[in-house]
Amino acid sequence: MKIRAYAKVNLYLAVISKRNDGFHDILSLMHNVSLYDTLEIKEGKERFKCNVDLEWNDTNTLYRTLRLFEEKTGIHASLEIELTKRIPMKAGLGGASSDAAALIWYLCERYSKMEVIFDLAREVGSDVPFFVKGGCALVQGKGEKITTLAPLNLPLCFFFPDEGFSTPQMYNLIDKEGLLGKVGDPMALYEALKKKDIKNASLNTYNAFEEVVKKYHPFILEKAHEELSNCDIVAMTGSGSAFYGLKFEDKANEGFHLSASPRDVFY
Repeated sequence: MKIRAYAKVNLYLAVISKRNDGFHDILSLMHNVSLYDTLEIKEGKERFKCNVDLEWNDTNTLYRTLRLFEEKTGIHASLEIELTKRIPMKAGLGGASSDAAALIWYLCERYSKMEVIFDLAREVGSDVPFFVKGGCALVQGKGEKITTLAPLNLPLCFFFPDEGFSTPQMYNLIDKEGLLGKVGDPMALYEALKKKDIKNASLNTYNAFEEVVKKYHPFILEKAHEELSNCDIVAMTGSGSAFYGLKFEDKANEGFHLSASPRDVFY
């Protein structure tokens, strides 16, 4: 089986508060995009292959996902997994989370354990629950509170800086700079994007981590806006470092668009 695991962008992302457990509550408008990784999964002797340097141990989200499934269900799944990475790492596009959700979906479908799919997703990572169902959603809490919305249909393009950002480090800077709280309105943004209303979309587009970049990496912000100058809306996704540009009219076909699904499956 081959699975395309699609990336995401945060069309809106506010860090609301820091929790007692050390994590943060967020408010985000997330949407899948057509950029994807590919997982090829076969039953056989456990083996992992990847086109980038990823070890098969606890540092690998897919490894942790497989071990957690076995722990929670008592089922030993012996799999050959070949991962082809296209989604840049440390970019805020959710590549590892999307890959994990694809593997969780495969395991729960193959072994008839769909009743535990969201429990597994929540335990693997904060973004993984979104990728179970995907499309477009308002995401709150640590990432576990998901309100599904009708997908949007807009073309987009990307700017990928050479430098990636560490998510824990970016959250530390959010705390240091006091960038907590809601700015703008994600649902007003959603409605503006549906109507292709540039004014209200611009007023409500927000990413708290972009405020960190303005202070600590201003050259990346400047370069992103320069590279995406033909787009109507430009913003950073997740904790960075990737930027996306939305186009209300497809002025140049970049080959990417907002996607209605978190994955495609090929048998």
